[in-house]
Amino acid sequence: MNWTLLALAALFIGPILIWRARRKAQPVFDAEQMSESALWGYFLILVGGWGVLSMFANPSDLFFLVMMVAAVLALFAKLRGYKAKGNERPLPDWAAFGFSNALVLAAIGVGKTFVVEPMQIPSSSMRPGLVVGDFILINKFAYGVRIPFINETVVPLGKPQRGDVVVFRYPMDTRLNYIKRVIGVPGDKVEYRNKLLTINGVKVDSVPVAEYRYADGGGEGIQAVRMRETLDGKVHDTLNVPGAPTLLPPGVMDFPGRSESCQHDETGFSCTVPAGKYMMLGDNRDNSNDGRYWGFVPENHLAGKAFLIWMNLGELSRIGTKIN
Repeated sequence: MNWTLLALAALFIGPILIWRARRKAQPVFDAEQMSESALWGYFLILVGGWGVLSMFANPSDLFFLVMMVAAVLALFAKLRGYKAKGNERPLPDWAAFGFSNALVLAAIGVGKTFVVEPMQIPSSSMRPGLVVGDFILINKFAYGVRIPFINETVVPLGKPQRGDVVVFRYPMDTRLNYIKRVIGVPGDKVEYRNKLLTINGVKVDSVPVAEYRYADGGGEGIQAVRMRETLDGKVHDTLNVPGAPTLLPPGVMDFPGRSESCQHDETGFSCTVPAGKYMMLGDNRDNSNDGRYWGFVPENHLAGKAFLIWMNLGELSRIGTKIN
């Protein structure tokens, strides 16, 4: 689905609905008195504007900005003397929409930015734990309270630990959010060769537990082995596709610190994680675009810790599953 086209369509349809509503305009004093057409018009402009701007910046930050701008416009309308009372001047329809929804918009913006954010899993890179169609929740303050856009920590509350499932800004394009598992923290030497993971010279325990088959996009399906991995006492499952290479060297990017910190070849890679950065890998080890290809995740790219699957319309039994 092309979300950009949908956003542009919303920006086109929104003003048309408002124009149609104004042709039959009546004085209004709050959003409840606005026509349904005008309400939908302003809503579509709000959503469409966020969608279009998301092509140029991270959507999470833009959501906060859009919600705060809407709330500030509502406050501005109030300070100008537009109040929802019949004995005073009627509200312009934009002010009626904003004023009546200011607290809701502000609460949504603050909650999504600083407390909990929903996200949909777009790929199979974190199978078997997370599958396409899972809607998850992210604890936004697990690693501290951060300033939107620059993402610097102002209230430190914790650090990522090995085994955490983390959402972060993709280092090669910060408009995108990725989700992977923390494998290495600052100072760690991480090796992944011939599908064996070693951290600081200690082999990570991983044993086969079952066969696993999955298909994405109506394909024939991929046959894998489900592995049970124990990382710093945290148990989770990964996938191993027999016969698949550990690393595809042509796909390794020229990321910052590669020549100083990493070595790549056909057998895999080894990296020493620099200060202030983290190494992330997908649980679907043979089908994941992760740190082995694009390097390290800086601390100021972290978005939060995934903790719960709250919806999957295709597999209702997954609802309420904790993310390990």
